[in-house]
Amino acid sequence: MPEYDTAPVVWGAYDRRDGVNRGGPILVASCLALAAAEFEPERAPAQMTLTPRVIQIDQVKCAELESVSSDRKDRLLVYFNGYVDGMRRHTVWDERKVGELVERALNYCKADPTETVLSAFTRASR
Repeated sequence: MPEYDTAPVVWGAYDRRDGVNRGGPILVASCLALAAAEFEPERAPAQMTLTPRVIQIDQVKCAELESVSSDRKDRLLVYFNGYVDGMRRHTVWDERKVGELVERALNYCKADPTETVLSAFTRASR
């Protein structure tokens, strides 16, 4: 009577019966599928499109922050934070500290909507 290998077969792993490693091709196929999904262009709704603007940053008033979309407001806040950090030569981004700085700047803006956003960020960074 012939001897049979009684070890369980695990698909995608090395199969001892025929000496073929089937894990490699499965891993490659999985990685390719994941990469294709990651690089598929995002499709945003038309209303999410922002029209690029050119602004003079020392003239943007705090009141303008309330009149722009939330996406544009977020972009402006990120920009102003980066600008102030660059002027102060900060090379470390601490999410908690940046959040606190942005909140202080927004509070200055709420207190005086005629103030410039740059001035509010400069005061908040002191």
